[in-house]
Amino acid sequence: MRYICARCGKEVTKKELSALPGIKCSHCGYRILYKKRPDVIKKIKVE
Repeated sequence: MRYICARCGKEVTKKELSALPGIKCSHCGYRILYKKRPDVIKKIKVE
């Protein structure tokens, strides 16, 4: 799973987050991260 930093916009992986104490960006140290949405668009057939 990938996360995006709210300050610098860099992508942070779950592996990088586990290496640091607490949850923060590995590039700038900011603590607000957003989950990146998948690139696949789900289509649901409606009847």
